[in-house]
Amino acid sequence: MSDSVDHRDGQSQDADSIDEVCLITISYKGDFDLAGELCTSIDRFAAPGIEHVLVVPRSDISRFARLEAPNRRVVAVEDVLQNGYYRLPTPSRIDVGRLYRRRIREVWRGPSGLIRGWIVQQIVKLSAPAITERQVIVFADSDIVLVRPLSAGMFVDLASGVRLYRVPGATSDSAMHREWHKASARLLGLPRTDYFGADYIGNLITWRRDVILQLHDQLENVGKDRWDKIIGRERVFSEYILYGIFAEHILDLHMCGHLPTSQDLVHAGWHYSLNTPSGLSDFVSSIRSNHVAVAIQSTEGFTIDQRRQLIRQIVEPRSQG
Repeated sequence: MSDSVDHRDGQSQDADSIDEVCLITISYKGDFDLAGELCTSIDRFAAPGIEHVLVVPRSDISRFARLEAPNRRVVAVEDVLQNGYYRLPTPSRIDVGRLYRRRIREVWRGPSGLIRGWIVQQIVKLSAPAITERQVIVFADSDIVLVRPLSAGMFVDLASGVRLYRVPGATSDSAMHREWHKASARLLGLPRTDYFGADYIGNLITWRRDVILQLHDQLENVGKDRWDKIIGRERVFSEYILYGIFAEHILDLHMCGHLPTSQDLVHAGWHYSLNTPSGLSDFVSSIRSNHVAVAIQSTEGFTIDQRRQLIRQIVEPRSQG
């Protein structure tokens, strides 16, 4: 990666806002190398006072412990979840020679029965108040890499509020997203609808700790059960859409201290066909000045060296310009 910019080069910070921000990354041993790349970029580009927490299965703690740093902790998923969760001992993938390879998703037994690992991961995100005392929560997936300085001021303005990614009209034609909207309406006790006018899914998504706690209360008041048990029974669900709809349509964004924006902080590869030369070329040339990170999904199949090379292609022309 290019050595063009360092976050310590004269960048001023508001100490109050720095001490409010926590980056949370949920990972596991299969993504350890990606998590290492993310941590290296955070150590280089993130303002020093920003906290970073890696949340991984207890069985992976010793592996991830080497990534700990003064502003980074590693905690076990099992310590974040409430009582009653147990990850079933299933293989991570099945290989049959060179002809067949399939990744096996995690399965957990929880208070509400069997739960897919994807749903458990969303419960962990909604459990963020158990992970950190900080008031501004930023979810940083392990398949992103910072490429520019990242400051607390990008997420929180003490006068205006905490950033909330909100794109009006986006994904309104997606059947899956409409199912997520319908599920959120039901869980929150809102009138049945399959689209609330905006999408809230992306990278470096920012939530407020106090709003998460109010969301827990809303889920329990509507569902008449513990909030995580309610979510554990869901089969089609998006935590980002649930939170966004709750903050906007029940609390009111500005009243609850959120500042909506459609500007993305991450240049995401999922918008491009990275398995084609033209798609790769478009991805490399399309990064914008508002992008502080690059996301390349782990499912794309790039090696670590190939990812590094691709990110260099994206970053270096800009740094030389």
